[in-house]
Amino acid sequence: MEIFNNLWRLVEIGGPVMVPIFLISGWLWALIMFKSNWLWRINRDRISLPEALACLKTRTICDSATPRGLAINQYLSATRGGCGTSLAVNKLLLDSAIRKQTGTVQQYIPTIIILAAVAPLLGLFGTVSGMVETFRTIGLYGMGNAQAMASGIREAMITTQAGLLVAIPGIFIGHVLRKRANTIQHDLLVFQRGITQWLEKGDEV
Repeated sequence: MEIFNNLWRLVEIGGPVMVPIFLISGWLWALIMFKSNWLWRINRDRISLPEALACLKTRTICDSATPRGLAINQYLSATRGGCGTSLAVNKLLLDSAIRKQTGTVQQYIPTIIILAAVAPLLGLFGTVSGMVETFRTIGLYGMGNAQAMASGIREAMITTQAGLLVAIPGIFIGHVLRKRANTIQHDLLVFQRGITQWLEKGDEV
């Protein structure tokens, strides 16, 4: 309860713009937690190339909910009953399955980076709002009412700090996740080349 009271106190000091900053922060960290956990799990549970080839040879579904396993399962589903399918068609089906999985690897990462970039802009909006309030107070009471002036300045500083506190770690983690996703995408392409070489040797499924 004390946490909520402190958050409400920050909203009172920083003004209405603190609400969207808090909402963006919650959304941002929910996506970061989800994506980090997903990337960790697919790296831990991924199937090896020999395991994938064994599934292809026996035409059995891979028991792995990772991009590699899902790509193999999609390929098997697409070639079901098509033992006479040409090598070119098989390679196209494999490429389609791999491309679908490479797309899911980057999912949510652009959203994370965009949310992190939006937070300081909202903070800047709060800064402008606070300074406008400060100048309005000066226009009404002159320079003699320091307490009223401090309220506007405090609003400007709080919103700026809140926006930066959300943005800096969000952008850093977003780029770390993107780098990890790029590594997994490269790994998928290497995996695809291994399957393609197996197909070219005449072991078409």
